[in-house]
Amino acid sequence: MAKQYQPPRKAGTFPVLGTIAVIFALILILSIGMSSCVQVDKGHVGVKTTWGRVEPDVLKPGLHFVMPVAQQVTHVNVQVTPHQFKEIEAASMEMQQVFLTGMMNYHLQESAAPNMVQNVGTDFADKVIDPAFADFIKEVVPKYRVTDIYPNRDKIRVEAREKLASNLERYGVVVDDIYVANVTFSKGYQQAIEEKQTAQQKVETERQVLEQKRMQAEQKMVDAKAEADANLYRAQKQAESNDILNRSISSSLIQYETMRKWDGKMPMVSGGNTTPLVQLPSLQPQNPAAPGDKPATIGN
Repeated sequence: MAKQYQPPRKAGTFPVLGTIAVIFALILILSIGMSSCVQVDKGHVGVKTTWGRVEPDVLKPGLHFVMPVAQQVTHVNVQVTPHQFKEIEAASMEMQQVFLTGMMNYHLQESAAPNMVQNVGTDFADKVIDPAFADFIKEVVPKYRVTDIYPNRDKIRVEAREKLASNLERYGVVVDDIYVANVTFSKGYQQAIEEKQTAQQKVETERQVLEQKRMQAEQKMVDAKAEADANLYRAQKQAESNDILNRSISSSLIQYETMRKWDGKMPMVSGGNTTPLVQLPSLQPQNPAAPGDKPATIGN
């Protein structure tokens, strides 16, 4: 029998195909190996689902192996997280519109993560926390007059923390703290507040002007009294000085000053008065006068 013709093989065909198959197998194995490894970061836990069923145990931070395709891992943050509340509208005791915003620090308990993922989802802050806070605000604000809401922010904050903690406990959400960030009112009421503040500022300005004028008037009175006291003091001291001076001027001193200033010229008498203007000391002769002699006189 004649043999069937077979074309000659190309050199190296089987080794190349084998190499490609090996590389493909390695890539497949590597992909499967990588997809079976899951890393959970610090501050998070992993919630594992097998064919869509949530496993009750959580995966701690670290590297974990799961079955490719069959198992998936959802990462859930369990750190303290700030959450900004949306603006909430409520009515005060007088039915005035009040708008509040706030912030809450919270964290999710690790053991509650599977239940949260299964029943709520990872966006539980918007689905659970915001509605609970809105319900509380609309419940507590009507207890206060509109003018008492802002001064009682801290009291509202404490009450909100207690109420929300009790409400969110069933979900495993722990309320660390709540802050009431801002309180505003309706446009009309806000305008009325601003007008009242303007009027109060005007009254305060006028009061300060009047107070300043009163202080200036009192200062002038104090200055005038001080000046009067000073004048009185100077007058008293001058009077005392004059009295001392008058008492110090004796007749002998007057006569001495008159003699000191006299130029020695006559007259020594004035008019019919025989009393000399200046009394000179008597001049006694060295030799006694004879009996019958007249004493010597000065002048005619």
